[in-house]
Amino acid sequence: MLHVLIVEPYTGKRARIKKMVQEMGHIVVGEARDREEALGLMEQGWPTLLLTDLMLPRLEGLALVSQVYEQRIPVVTIVLSDCTRFDYVRQSMQAGAIDYLLKPVKAEELRRALQRAEERVGYFHTAHREFVQAQQFFERLDLLQPGAVIQRHAEMIQSMQSFEEGQQGERLGLFRMLYAKWHCVLRKRGLIFDEPFLWEGEEEAIAYFQRLCEFWIAQSASSADNGVKLNVKRACDYIRENYRSDHTLAEVSERFGMSVSYFSVQIKKYTGYSFVNYLNRIRIEKAKELLLQPNLKIYEVAGEVGYDTLQYFNKVFKQAVHMTPGEYRRRFGI
Repeated sequence: MLHVLIVEPYTGKRARIKKMVQEMGHIVVGEARDREEALGLMEQGWPTLLLTDLMLPRLEGLALVSQVYEQRIPVVTIVLSDCTRFDYVRQSMQAGAIDYLLKPVKAEELRRALQRAEERVGYFHTAHREFVQAQQFFERLDLLQPGAVIQRHAEMIQSMQSFEEGQQGERLGLFRMLYAKWHCVLRKRGLIFDEPFLWEGEEEAIAYFQRLCEFWIAQSASSADNGVKLNVKRACDYIRENYRSDHTLAEVSERFGMSVSYFSVQIKKYTGYSFVNYLNRIRIEKAKELLLQPNLKIYEVAGEVGYDTLQYFNKVFKQAVHMTPGEYRRRFGI
């Protein structure tokens, strides 16, 4: 069974080809309209067969086939075209295509081409298995701890190195696709690793990927830390806006998706105060403003800032300001 990527600019023609491929027992894993979209889909899922229109805009289908061949990507290619020019047929075959089918594609011709493709896929079987394993690595990347990222990434590189010397081209294809996948992941995060990938040998390539992996870990840790800070800031803003309410540590931590113990540590780290002290600090600062209004009684101020009893308000206020609310008022001649 083949995993097929269909590249065809016209929706109707693409749908017809897709139906034929599926009726022949194969899986269509992606559909693209042009070369750029096809390359993006290959980075994400990696098919076993590329079934592409030759022309696309500006002969980009031929450029796509050539790129797959030059980068030693272990994907079998079949070219479709309504053009019979021999030089295009020759160029596509030189670029590794196993067949050239004229449009509109006939079912029996496509069936025979897919059978040849299945035979060819066997040659790429090991390399494609590496692609699938790499895909699984990147799908779990956000879930892995830094140590696990380094370990699994090293195992993946070692597995790619296990190809025999006769498969040097396939190793190069795997490294190039690994490069493409890493940078696809980085772009989605808004990250740029601007060190160029220069193929000067396997040792240099392995060192490059190690540096890239370390860059990811450093940036991910920074992003995670920024995410925590943002979430704690939101929690603090919520407390400031709702200081009158009778908040608990458990209630606020649950509201912002953190455990009690974790939020307790993070709010202390972010504000310099424990949860209770931070809430009291906000309330007391507001109380100081209200105490400057002569028309408000002290017990009314206590109620306005969230304290149920005057006695407790007086105690907390004195601990924070080092004077009672009455003394604070007298200081300002009230």
